[in-house]
Amino acid sequence: MKNLRRISMVFIFVIVSSLQPISSHAGESNYDESIIINLDSKISESTINKVQEKYSNIETNYIKELDLLVIDNIKPSQFSAIKDIAKEKLDAKAIIEDKEISLPDKSKQIPAKVALSSQFTEDNDTLYDSWLWNIKQVTNDYRSYHINKGSHNTKVGIIDSGIDFNHPDLKNNIVDTGESFVPVEDNTQDFYGHGTSVAGIIAANGDVKGVGPNLGLVPYKVFDKNGKSKTSWVISAIVKATEDDMDVINLSLSTFLSKKDKEDRETIKLFEKAFKFARKHNTLIVAAAGNHGYDISNSKKLAQQLGKPKDNILHLPGGDKDVITVSATTAQNTKASYSNYGKNISIAAPGGDLDPSFLDTNKVDLYSLVWTTSPVNIPQTPLSKSLGFQKGYEPTLGTSVAAPIVTATVALLKTEYYEKYGEEMPSRKVEENLYQNTDHVENLDKNEVGSGIVNAYESLLNIER
Repeated sequence: MKNLRRISMVFIFVIVSSLQPISSHAGESNYDESIIINLDSKISESTINKVQEKYSNIETNYIKELDLLVIDNIKPSQFSAIKDIAKEKLDAKAIIEDKEISLPDKSKQIPAKVALSSQFTEDNDTLYDSWLWNIKQVTNDYRSYHINKGSHNTKVGIIDSGIDFNHPDLKNNIVDTGESFVPVEDNTQDFYGHGTSVAGIIAANGDVKGVGPNLGLVPYKVFDKNGKSKTSWVISAIVKATEDDMDVINLSLSTFLSKKDKEDRETIKLFEKAFKFARKHNTLIVAAAGNHGYDISNSKKLAQQLGKPKDNILHLPGGDKDVITVSATTAQNTKASYSNYGKNISIAAPGGDLDPSFLDTNKVDLYSLVWTTSPVNIPQTPLSKSLGFQKGYEPTLGTSVAAPIVTATVALLKTEYYEKYGEEMPSRKVEENLYQNTDHVENLDKNEVGSGIVNAYESLLNIER
């Protein structure tokens, strides 16, 4: 669907460190350090080769579109020497430590042992459909399918933990194997689960349905089997997905960066350049707002909420002006208790929540959760099994599953526009349509839901040239 105009820009960075686990079963990182170098001018292949020859264990990856040189697998004992080379031989403008990239905070995750306030009573014919309130809401009870279900010509890049290639509801919509940026995992099969959940919201087509059940999916793996990631992996994936002509990229991940910290400021610039690169090539980025329940539009207030009152902190990628930032709403059309909010929220989408009275009753309303696909290679939870679900379907909640609803809607708009007018839909028109056709709910303000709750049906119905 897209014709990518390749360009070159001049800059490079240096980034170091591994990420902390985002779940209790995530182990300690075994990755060596990595750096990204920001240069004043382009780097020659011979210079890269000299560094590689001097340190045979390292791996180099030159992202020419941004003039980024990533050096991986640096032993701790080598780091100081390679940093000196970056300064002296590679004309580095800045050397910074890598920053943590995580999946949106799971502190509001489903408790392991709770009472249930909903009981399943329907037969197997309606087992799966009964739980898809979020998909029904934004598709107007699947009426949007009659307008457009998507196309494999419209490609959605999922930068996450991979996708389960064996899942019956997803495998026919995976149009490319994509690429893994995790050093020890050279394939994009999902061993963690998060990416498969995201993919199901976008384009599941089986027992459960996504917003666009015929859309094309492409995985870019940046989270390993323990949920760990690095800034350099995410930046590399954004550039590669843009190069691969993705029509839209989903980023259900987040990080906090200090505007007072010199190294963090450089990392912020790195992200901003990657976002602008994607936008320049008409690849839209949709990002989760995060699950901390914080105001991410006020950097001083955010710092206070994070327990750093003298700091000045940004949340990325959600919150950046060059991405579509998605907050989460509930089945009752309220702001989800965990969802971040603020003036930089672009739009909202159903992300589910616990029962509104959970804190008082310790009960979970199953119909308030979001049900989606899960890797068939991961053990099924007792809850899913007790409700009669087959392996490969689990409940979840969060801005991580709200963002892909918007991602799918963007992809559907691009599909419909191309099929109607024979040309690619400009990003500006996509966003105008998206924001002008939302659902507005009383008592929900712009700081909570941006332009409103996304409505795929109305957006497709009112598409214009």
